[in-house]
Parts: sequence; C-alpha cells; structure tokens
Amino acid sequence: MRFRMHIGFAMVAALLLAGCGGAGDTGGSPEHSAGAGIGAGAPDSPRASTVAGPADKAEAERVARRFLDAANAGDTKGVAATFAENARFDSVGRVYPSRADIMNRFLIPEVLDVGGRYKVTGSRWDGDRYVVNYEFTTSGGGGESFSYAFLIQDGLIRDVVGRY
Repeated sequence: MRFRMHIGFAMVAALLLAGCGGAGDTGGSPEHSAGAGIGAGAPDSPRASTVAGPADKAEAERVARRFLDAANAGDTKGVAATFAENARFDSVGRVYPSRADIMNRFLIPEVLDVGGRYKVTGSRWDGDRYVVNYEFTTSGGGGESFSYAFLIQDGLIRDVVGRY
C-alpha cells in the first residue's frame, strides 16, 4: 500500500511538472530570458515578445536611428521621446524600469552630460529585437564598445538590453 501511494504521488508530480512547460515555454533562449518575469507572456504587455514583420522592422530601425541622432546631438527631449513611458532598460544588469529612470539615472548622467557619441559598427535582427553594435566615446576621450538589443513597438522603444 505504501509503495502504491509513493508511485501515485510521483505520477501526480510528473504530470504537474509536464504541464508547466507547455506552450509558454521559451526553452531558455536568451531573447526571452532577458525579459522573463517582467511583462513577458502577457499579450498586451509592452515587453511581450512577438516577431516583427517587415514593416515593423523598418519602423524599428528608424526609431533606433532617431535615438542615435538625438543622443549624438545631446537632445534630452528627443532621446526621451523615443522611449515609451513604461520602457525598461537593462544596462549590463543595472535595470531602469521607466522612461524617467532611464533618462535621469542613466542616459542623462552617463551619456548626454558627458558629451557621449554613439557610432554604429553593425546591426542585425535577433528574433523581435533589433541589435545595434556601437563604439561609444565621451568628450573626455573615454570609450567602449557594446550592443543594445532594442524591442520597439508602435514607434517607441519598449525594452533595451545593453551588453558589452
């Protein structure tokens, strides 16, 4: 009797675990794990992942270019206008959960106030994200290379994952 009860519990546990990996399972892909738990999966969420079509890709590339041009011009209002109010920016693990935080805690002090300039060194599509590689320099001569993986929907940046 005791043996049958253990087998019964094991079968229930196996069924429950199998049900957890259903249609919403991302398989651990990097593009989905970056936003896991933050709006991921909710279809109306600005961070929900959907593959961009050709028209959306052209629009996303234009928005990324507007961000670049505004940042290189030192245009704070222009940069802010490229982000949705509830946008999220993950800069190498430092996460900014809103346009206000992105601007006030990251882009204004670390990019705009130091005379930062982005130079595009390459770009590609990775699923629904437009990934742009940059060389970044400051007016003081500092510099680094990194990429931004933009999620752009409805003409606005909804999420960015920045990595070295």
